[in-house]
Amino acid sequence: TGSLIEQLTTEKYECMVCCEVVRIVAPVWSCQNCYHVFHLNCIKKWARSPASQAEDGNSGWRCPACQNASTQVPKSYTCFCGKVHNPEWNRNEIPHSCGELCGKKRQCLDCPHLCNILCHPGPCPSCPAFVTKTCECGQTSHSVRCGQSTKIHCSNVCGNTLNCGKHSCTQVCHAGKCPPCQLTVQQVCYCGSNLKEVLCGTKEEFSDGFGNFSCQNICGKKLNCGRHNCTQVCHPQPCQLCPRLPQVVYRCPCGQTPLSKLLELGCVERKICTDPIPSCGKTCGKPLSCGSYEFVHTCESLCHEGECKPCSHTSNIYCRCGFKKKVSVDVKVMTGFLGWVFCLFLIAAITFMCDKRCNKKRSCGRHKCNEVCCVDTEHKCSLVCGRKLNCGLHRCEEPCHRGSCQTCWQTS
Repeated sequence: TGSLIEQLTTEKYECMVCCEVVRIVAPVWSCQNCYHVFHLNCIKKWARSPASQAEDGNSGWRCPACQNASTQVPKSYTCFCGKVHNPEWNRNEIPHSCGELCGKKRQCLDCPHLCNILCHPGPCPSCPAFVTKTCECGQTSHSVRCGQSTKIHCSNVCGNTLNCGKHSCTQVCHAGKCPPCQLTVQQVCYCGSNLKEVLCGTKEEFSDGFGNFSCQNICGKKLNCGRHNCTQVCHPQPCQLCPRLPQVVYRCPCGQTPLSKLLELGCVERKICTDPIPSCGKTCGKPLSCGSYEFVHTCESLCHEGECKPCSHTSNIYCRCGFKKKVSVDVKVMTGFLGWVFCLFLIAAITFMCDKRCNKKRSCGRHKCNEVCCVDTEHKCSLVCGRKLNCGLHRCEEPCHRGSCQTCWQTS
C-alpha cells in the first residue's frame, strides 16, 4: 500500500496495458484482487478484446495482472473505496482517493471491524484491535489480534465428556470433536451364561436391566413354578409363565377337547404343573414337519404329551434327471431321531442317480453328451476341436465348436 501511494503521488506508476505513466488527474481503475492500477480507458479496451476472455468463454474477462475473471466491464471512475465517483485531486490527499475513511470490510472472515484509515490503494492493513478468544477445549481465554485465524491450544487436559456420557477426554486441548471412548466394558447376556467385551458408548452397550445381548442359546432359567426351565432362546425381559400351569392349560395335549369337558367325564383336576394333562383319547392329528402344501402328514397316535412319533408314510424320490423314482421314508421327521451324521448319509442315499445316458448333442453339434442322469441345459463340449486350420499345417486347439475355425495365429 505504501509503495503504491508513493508511486502514484510521484507519477512513477505505469499502466500495464499501455505502459504509460498514470497521471494524478487521469481516471483509473483498480483490481480488487491484485490491487494493480490501470487507466480506465485502457482497461475498458482490454476487457472488450478477445485476448482478455476467460478460457471457458463464459466467465467474463481476465485481469491483465492476476488473471482473475470478472463479469462486468468497468464503466465509471471511482475512488479506491468506491464511495465517490470522479474524485477531484487534492494536493494534500492521496491521488484518486476521496480523502474519507476507507470503511471496507477486511479480508479476514472473522474480523467484524471495518478499515479505519483514509481511502487508499492496495489491501487494507490488518485489524489493530484485540479480542478475547477461548482455547479449543474452552477452559482458558487469551487476548489475541483480531482476525488471527490460528487456533489457540492450552496445555490443560481437555476433560470434555465423551460419547459414552460416562468418561472424560484425556487428550491435551485439541481441535475438533473428542475421539470416541476407547475403554472396554464387560457385558453379560440376558440369561447370564455368556460374557463379552465391547467399546464403551457403542450401541451394543444398551442394557434393559436383565442383560445386554442374546447369546442365542437356550435360556434355561427356572420358571416361576420352580420345577421347569425356560426353553426359549436367550431373551430380554422376564421369562414367560410355565406353559404347564393349571391356569394356563385349558385343553388336552392335542387341543381338540377342553379340560372342563374332561373334568365332567371324571378326569382328575390338575393342581400343579407337574400333574399330567388328561388325554381325550382321540387321534392326535397334529401336522408333521415332513408334509408340504399339497400333502400334509398328520400324527396317527392317540392324544399324547410331548413330541409326535416319526412319520410312517413314504415319499417318492426322483433321480436327478427325473427319469426314475423310488420309495423312501420322510427325511424331515427321521432327522430328529437319527442324528445329524445319519441325516447327511440319508440325504446322500435318497439323492440317487439313474443309469440313463443322455443322447442330446453337445454345443458343438458333433458329439453326444453321454452323461449319466444328465441335468445340464447347455451340454457344453469339453473336447478339443482338432480340425486342421486354413494353413494346412496346424490344428485348432480351441474347445470343440460350431462353424469355421479361426485363422492360424502362428507366423513363419
